Amino acid sequence: MRTITLVAALVVAFAVPAWAQAPFPAKPVRIVVPFPPGGPTDVLARVLAQRLGDSLGQQFIVDNRPGATGTIATAQVAKAAADGYTLLMHATSSHVSGYLYRKVGYDPMKDFAPVANAGSLHFYLVTHPSLPVKTVKDIVALAKRRPGELAFSSPGSGSGGHLVMEMFMAATGIKLLHVPYKGAAPSIADLIAGQVSLTFDTISTSHPHVKNGRLRGIAVSGAKRAAAAPEIPTVMESGVPGFETYIWFGLFAPAGTPGAAVSRLNGEVNKVIAAPDYQQRVTGTLGGEAAPNTPEQFAEFLRADTPKWIKVIQDTGARVE
Repeated sequence: MRTITLVAALVVAFAVPAWAQAPFPAKPVRIVVPFPPGGPTDVLARVLAQRLGDSLGQQFIVDNRPGATGTIATAQVAKAAADGYTLLMHATSSHVSGYLYRKVGYDPMKDFAPVANAGSLHFYLVTHPSLPVKTVKDIVALAKRRPGELAFSSPGSGSGGHLVMEMFMAATGIKLLHVPYKGAAPSIADLIAGQVSLTFDTISTSHPHVKNGRLRGIAVSGAKRAAAAPEIPTVMESGVPGFETYIWFGLFAPAGTPGAAVSRLNGEVNKVIAAPDYQQRVTGTLGGEAAPNTPEQFAEFLRADTPKWIKVIQDTGARVE
């Protein structure tokens, strides 16, 4: 009887997952960022890593793994142990890339458990000052007089900047010439140099150039004006009904990660989001917004937001082998 009891106890002990044997987290946690250091995804991941480490008493390590618009790192996290110790700091572009590339080895929606939306930023429509426009209506009128002639830059084919401009063209009935670059920096550099006419960028990158006169701010893509540039109207109030889209940044775990671990992480992330200094960084510096949210709310947001990007990819044929 004692032998049976001992065996049964051992079976139960080994059947209980490691995360449940001790309070989560019981060891360092890795946050994979599918982009190089320095961008907004990396910046927010590092803020979260520091704050989560302080509050939970374990090291949160940011692991930058760029390549193929985030699909390489995303595939690695999808295959990682679903125990809460490997997380992914996604952004709109890396999430949408799961539909942009034909073979990625994972399902962007089914293979991940949303933890929390860490913030959303506006896309920022800017032009070179030499372009004779000051409003969205001016751009639309000029583009209709010169179809296919005005060139817009983007960080690359299938990037967020490319796809949101495709949304804009579809919503306004205009045709622009796409000039893709290898990253946001050369895209903006050539716009400032006057090699292209316009682009959709981020407020944190472009608004300083607007302030010093090297670019002209036209509109932001959200439902309301950005706190970092309140003088710039939205695309909707500029005459394009229903045009609303954002660059979002969120924390994910592999699908199947225990609910207790996801819930613990969500609660701690929400404490960070609610902190005044984080709010200032997102709203004042990056030109976006952030509010505490549940995993279920983040999942619902993704179910509403993702189809818009899939439609653009399908309509434009912007697929990558």
